Amino acid sequence: MAAALIVIEVSAPAVSDDALAVLVSSCSRAARDAECVLAKNASEDQRPDAVAIVSLQAEDKLRVEVGVRDGERDSWRSKEFAFLAADELLDRWRAVGFAIGTLAEREPPAPDARPAAVEPPAPSRAQPAPPAVLDRPKALAQPRTGVFLGAGALFGPGLDAGPWRLGSALSLAIAPPHFPLLFELGGSAATRVTSDSSGATLRWFDVSAGVALPLLGPPERSGLELGAAVVAEYFDAHANAFGDSQSSSRWLMGAQGSLGGRLRLMRDLWLTLDVSATGFAGSTDVRVAGEPIGSAGSFRSLATLGLRVRLR
Repeated sequence: MAAALIVIEVSAPAVSDDALAVLVSSCSRAARDAECVLAKNASEDQRPDAVAIVSLQAEDKLRVEVGVRDGERDSWRSKEFAFLAADELLDRWRAVGFAIGTLAEREPPAPDARPAAVEPPAPSRAQPAPPAVLDRPKALAQPRTGVFLGAGALFGPGLDAGPWRLGSALSLAIAPPHFPLLFELGGSAATRVTSDSSGATLRWFDVSAGVALPLLGPPERSGLELGAAVVAEYFDAHANAFGDSQSSSRWLMGAQGSLGGRLRLMRDLWLTLDVSATGFAGSTDVRVAGEPIGSAGSFRSLATLGLRVRLR
């Protein structure tokens, strides 16, 4: 007789192969006469006797739900784990595996149990149909897509000489499940902190679209990110010279690289610091009444300090 099959679906980002191997091994050791496999490795032709869903609730919190098929009746059991920051990663997954193997055991019938046929049905309570999810374990738990909103203060050089620019930035990041990259959209607006002797007002407006690769830790934790994006910048200058109002503007496209750090302050809230370098298709010279006051070069560097919040 073939051993019972327990299929495990892991809905947590960036789980290492070593952790998954420990999870499956400890589950098989804890389960009596049963074999544990990951859902991605399970055969479509073999019907599982139990399905386990492991989901990430918070940085140090996991939840296990186990559905066990027992004849025509399916039963579900669950257990939550709250780990300490000092707990080793493999020890956490080993504990989860043992819990799955234990929860997946069928409960023996009580000694005084009676056949179900001798009990009259209760007409006032409709019996729900047994769930079919055990036949399709991969549909049990859809991993959640992470959506993050960021806001911060932007600062850096303005022209090649003179006052710096200061502004604000917004960003939206989407982290698809089981995918190594984040997709990011951003926008910013900045102006020179003070005016120089020319009295010119300079403004920069940027929009960007790109991706980010978590270098250290998943997006839900503290860590580092390396990003790349395409940037479109609108720049305008306005000045009053000898009673004459002058203005000029232009659009430029560029490519941007960035390195960002995030520090988790509390659940769903991070402190962020990003440093970016952008190269544009050309530079822009600024003149007031025919006199040059500086140039917006083809290369710039900026920094953004802000907060990031998880929306879902």
